[in-house]
Amino acid sequence: MNFKRIEWIFVIAFIALDIFLLSVYITQNDTIDQRTTSFSSNASVSVLKGIKNDQINYGKLSDKARFGYYVSSSNSNILRDKAEELRYSWEYSNRRLTVDFTSGVKVADPEKPNATIDELLSDSQVVLFGKEYTYNQALSTKNVVVYTQTIYGEPVFSSDGQLRFSLKNGYITGYSQGYMDDIKILRERKETISQQRALIWLYQYNKLPSNSQVLWCHMGYTRLLAVNNSMVYTPTWNFCIKNNATGNIQYRRINAFNGNVMDETISVK
Repeated sequence: MNFKRIEWIFVIAFIALDIFLLSVYITQNDTIDQRTTSFSSNASVSVLKGIKNDQINYGKLSDKARFGYYVSSSNSNILRDKAEELRYSWEYSNRRLTVDFTSGVKVADPEKPNATIDELLSDSQVVLFGKEYTYNQALSTKNVVVYTQTIYGEPVFSSDGQLRFSLKNGYITGYSQGYMDDIKILRERKETISQQRALIWLYQYNKLPSNSQVLWCHMGYTRLLAVNNSMVYTPTWNFCIKNNATGNIQYRRINAFNGNVMDETISVK
């Protein structure tokens, strides 16, 4: 019996199954997409009125559709393979690289730490692929400065494509890095729901607390599922919401193709 041949048959069968399941998943989402586009303007006005009655302030959100893609990224270990080029100590686990600046890097301007980090990104012995990341002010805090890769002009809201620099007492102490490699379009460009429609879906899913404020809403790419040794990503509308009564901050995420609520954990600390 040719065991090698049987092994290859199983491998091909699993790959075919993965491709089939992905196709079914996307097809099902297309059906849901049709539901989101049929939502009437009168219904939108009614829901938005309910949102205001619940004292939810969202400022000005666009009612225009956008466009995006289903895309994939390979599960490569390119960060681990190239980490030896770095001049700082590092660790690698679960496709994430953690680098420690032994004595720290002093921030030139505490109000603009990203200016100092921009210089670090240009040195490939300090940060791998640094020029492929862009500063993201919305995701950054006083203790963590976040840079993201972009997919066709939109930031990555999953840690897979983020650089997160740690700050302490005016020094950059190190960073963690995820890197999306070999990004490919899986399907042709598709229309997304608007910011306003995403807000409406959040409200209807009871994900908007009364007496709250939407601090920001940005489109970005988020991991959807794993298939055939790759990760699949979809456009999402990402919300930052402040509860006016408690001061607590919540993060919410809506699939921009079908309006489904996704994993609510956004990489903000």
